[in-house]
Amino acid sequence: MKKVTILVLLVVALAAGGLLLWHFLKANQATPEEVFNEYVRQFSEQNYEEMLKLISEGELETYDYTKKSFTDKYDAIFSGIEASSIEVLSKELLYEEDNETYEGRFKVKIHTFLGEVTASYQTFFIEEKMDDGKAWKVKWNPSLIFAGMEKGDKVSVQSYLPHRGEILDSNGNPLALDKDVYEMGIIPGKLGESKEAGIKKLSAYFKIPEESFQKALDQKWVTEDIFVPIAAMPAEFQPESIDEDLPGVFFQTKRIRYYPEKESSAHLIGYVKQVTSEDLEKDADHEYTSGDYIGKSGLEQVYEKQLRGKKGGIIQIKNEEGKQKSTLKKVDAINGKNINLTIDAALQSNMYEAMKQDAGAVSAIHPVTGEMLALVSYPSFDPNLMVSGMTEEQWKAYSENPKLPFLNRFSSLYAPGSTFKAITAASGLTVGTTFPEKKREISGLQWKKDNSWGGYFVTRVKEASPVDMVDALAYSDNIYFAQEALEMGAANFEKNALAFGFQEDFQLPIYLKKSQLSNDGIENDVLLADSAYGQGEVLMSMVHLGTAFTPFVNGGNMVMPVLIADEKEPIRKSVISSEVASTVQKALIQVVERDTGTAHNLKTAKEVLAAKTGTAELKSKKGEDGMENGFVVVFDTKSPSILLTAIVEDVKNRGGSHYVTAKIKPVLDQYLAENE
Repeated sequence: MKKVTILVLLVVALAAGGLLLWHFLKANQATPEEVFNEYVRQFSEQNYEEMLKLISEGELETYDYTKKSFTDKYDAIFSGIEASSIEVLSKELLYEEDNETYEGRFKVKIHTFLGEVTASYQTFFIEEKMDDGKAWKVKWNPSLIFAGMEKGDKVSVQSYLPHRGEILDSNGNPLALDKDVYEMGIIPGKLGESKEAGIKKLSAYFKIPEESFQKALDQKWVTEDIFVPIAAMPAEFQPESIDEDLPGVFFQTKRIRYYPEKESSAHLIGYVKQVTSEDLEKDADHEYTSGDYIGKSGLEQVYEKQLRGKKGGIIQIKNEEGKQKSTLKKVDAINGKNINLTIDAALQSNMYEAMKQDAGAVSAIHPVTGEMLALVSYPSFDPNLMVSGMTEEQWKAYSENPKLPFLNRFSSLYAPGSTFKAITAASGLTVGTTFPEKKREISGLQWKKDNSWGGYFVTRVKEASPVDMVDALAYSDNIYFAQEALEMGAANFEKNALAFGFQEDFQLPIYLKKSQLSNDGIENDVLLADSAYGQGEVLMSMVHLGTAFTPFVNGGNMVMPVLIADEKEPIRKSVISSEVASTVQKALIQVVERDTGTAHNLKTAKEVLAAKTGTAELKSKKGEDGMENGFVVVFDTKSPSILLTAIVEDVKNRGGSHYVTAKIKPVLDQYLAENE
């Protein structure tokens, strides 16, 4: 039996479109080669309606297919395996001279949700009578879906979903994990005589818009007796708590992402949400499909690749009874990796509670190891609502809150106020213009360099003279540090102050706005004076401000913050000498120890604390009345375990920085007692 291989070419001129090509083939009594080429092309492009035109209708009837059921079958199978593309690897057309028959063979690579599937096909061609003559057609059979398929066979697709990795605190407590919750849904046929009335009642009870119910019910696959998911219930919800007769409501369990610390860690941990069409368009590797969840903010977004794992699944051919015939592809799921943080969840939660009623932020770091212990922003939001979906009332409450709960304050920039005086003191000690015994005679509450300053004055809140460096830090004297900065000069001040982390990116897996000492350099004495006590154009995040105080704990070495527990050793950078560090630390201890020190209310009998408080006035121009932010930076000195930096917005007429120290003291005392 002799077979002849016919060279099969893709005709470039025919690529203009399936419809034009079909008319061309029909009008010109296309050859088997042309029909074969076109069939393979339309299959590879998943144009099943065009492919259908090349198939013998008689053969379809043999397998009980109509034109619609044929295209629906292909659509269902190849969308089910998520065939993103079909690449033709080879094809050949054989002619058997003895029987005068044509046989087409081709091989493709199908890119599915499980990766590449290679499939080989074999078909024959028959000459079929048409109204206007004869035409060559593909003699179709189910094996042209996948090899080995027969009448009644089905392609079964099953996904193996990986477990998303957990985000854990330093003690192994979960800050983000997968959890089974109840999902509320409805069975349309059980809504009662009036579906509209039923939906209205459910909408009012669950506080979910009627449009959400209707949109769910309008999906193509919905039937009267099938469960239609509507919304995930809160983690603590139990179906038996419903005390009303709710038509058509049923519950089933669903695994979702859950955040046990809720608001206290929302800005740090972030949240996941269902992928959007934009997410799918950006997904070049086809890792996601509709309905999947993806990290949308915080560490959930930063570590999305590590946390999500990799999907697995199986694509099988089963017979009419559901028995497996063959496996086209099987891939095991790979679970996501856990992310271990240095954060102490208890401290995080306690600090969040302490900050209640006020807008502000807290950053806590272990000053020796660099481990971040807490990163709090208040107010915040419940990330669980981002996963399950907010009601209109909840969204309105968040979006209209004047304290901006979606604003991440621990990564935002603030003028650090008088806390910056510790850096100015260290800079002056390094240059040699400042030393502890040096006293300045300062009279009154206002001072200006000379008449070139016009109506501008540096002010202070406490009248004292003479004043030395320790006095100026303990009482927080603006005039003293303005004069010290002017004496050391802008160049020396900038050089030494910048070394305290202003040129660092910190390499943390969280977004931090870039701090600045000035906009474009300190070009005049007024700006230099203001910068010396943390105003002017100085802007710092709470993470940076806390880091800038670590040299006063570590003999002059600034320890870079670390958030991931299993990262390499923290980076230490020499900023000042050990002598300068010791001198500043001793002065900061007096801020707490002296009865008139601005942080004296932090004093405790069990520990020797060092601190610096501050307020920063916010106003658009000189002379106007502005809002004030209050600050404190505090650390323990005997066996350093925590360096805490806090800001509370709008403390004017509420005690200034004393309001801040009073808020954090109970939590700080508790932490020190538990970590003796």
